[in-house]
Amino acid sequence: MKLLKKAAGFILALCLMVPMLGTVAFAADGVLMFSDPETKVGENVSVDLVVQSGGENVGSVSVSMNYDPSSLEFVSGEGFTADGSGTLTYTGTGSSSELRATVEFRALLAGSAAINVTSSTAALESGETLNLEQGSSTVIIAAADDGSTSAEPSGTSGGESSPAGETTDIVVTVNGQEYHFSEAFTSSDLPDGYSETSQTFNGEERKFAVNEAGVTLGYLVDGSGAGSFFLYNAEDATFSPYVQINISQTASIIPLDRAGEVTLPENYSETTLTVENMQFPVWADAETDSRYYIIYALNTRTNEAGLYQYDTADETYQYFEAAADTDTDTDSAELPGILGMISDHILPVLIGAGAVCILLLILIIVFAVKLVHRNQELDDLYDEYDIPFDDEEEAAPKNTKKGKRAAAPAEEEEDLLDYEEEEYDAEDDYDGGYEEENYDSSDYDEDEDLDDFDDDDYDDDFDEDDYDEDDYDDDDEFESAGSSKEAEDDYNINFVDL
Repeated sequence: MKLLKKAAGFILALCLMVPMLGTVAFAADGVLMFSDPETKVGENVSVDLVVQSGGENVGSVSVSMNYDPSSLEFVSGEGFTADGSGTLTYTGTGSSSELRATVEFRALLAGSAAINVTSSTAALESGETLNLEQGSSTVIIAAADDGSTSAEPSGTSGGESSPAGETTDIVVTVNGQEYHFSEAFTSSDLPDGYSETSQTFNGEERKFAVNEAGVTLGYLVDGSGAGSFFLYNAEDATFSPYVQINISQTASIIPLDRAGEVTLPENYSETTLTVENMQFPVWADAETDSRYYIIYALNTRTNEAGLYQYDTADETYQYFEAAADTDTDTDSAELPGILGMISDHILPVLIGAGAVCILLLILIIVFAVKLVHRNQELDDLYDEYDIPFDDEEEAAPKNTKKGKRAAAPAEEEEDLLDYEEEEYDAEDDYDGGYEEENYDSSDYDEDEDLDDFDDDDYDDDFDEDDYDEDDYDDDDEFESAGSSKEAEDDYNINFVDL
């Protein structure tokens, strides 16, 4: 009986434990790591903070640290805040199995400087608690290039105030706040990668800071005496807030507040983004989510301003090229194909058009020269064969000797035609009037008729004394004779042909 009671009690205890085991929440394990960089006195150094999970995406993370403010001076860091007395806090949210953040310090004292974690809380994206194995960082600081082993704090960021410096009477306004231009900074106060230089400002040579790409910084002091570097634009002698963001191991960007220089499609709307306690204009695409922002920034490596896309989830920056405006694309599409091709290749088209014009000019010159030579040859031909021009024939008088000679062939040809017709008619009359039956040979005595022809009678009739050369024109008579001869020849030939 007692055995049965013990067994029942044991079974009851097991039943009560089952729901209790179902409500226990297990915690995942992760790790919190830091990098251990090396630097020199007066130079800036970056320390990486890394949170890794076992495979699931990291959610929210909060880490509190402390450091020696006499050895390290906090400069900047996305998600980091410093109170100026050596306490540093980081808060952020990851989107993968690894969360990475970078904090920048300035080395003040040679030796080693430790960064230790005082507390941390983390969770996975699913809400499960992430237990972190905490690490620490040690920064090795060597002496400066000039041998100095210490540097004064600059107080450029993190709430730490810089010592009051010697200022000038030059008043500069940045975002509605007045500052005094100052030259009271040393080489140890310069940001990493910058060196001292001089430029003409307000009519005098002033001290500035510049990097290898030509990015120029000026030192301004506010009303409380706190000084910091500002980006200087030499074209219009203006200043703007200076925040340098590392986007890779070799490049960094400086956000600009020049909204008027940005051209984006109409679907982008303007808003603001806070970067290291400073606000800058950014643009978001209204047709997509608000994860990405477009920021206008200056590349410190190339000294060229451009658009960069900021990913709020990954906290990264990438170069951004805006799409062509829709109106511009429409205008280009409306152009006919041939015009579009000409606009795309305007220089070759102009060269081709010029070559065609030169070729046409050469052809015109060649044809003109050939025409002149042809006219000269025709003139020589007319002169050689004494061929009159049409206008000369019309202008020549009819009563001139030359006119008579020119008209003679035409008159002779007309007379010849009349003569041929008359002779031809006479022959017809002769043939028609002649009948063999009327012919009698006895009526014709050859001897008697020959006797009737006497040479003496012919000689008597011709008297040389009666002959006068003046009454006889050789030319006219010769021409008549020739014409008569030619007419006779033509008559005989034509008669035979008939």
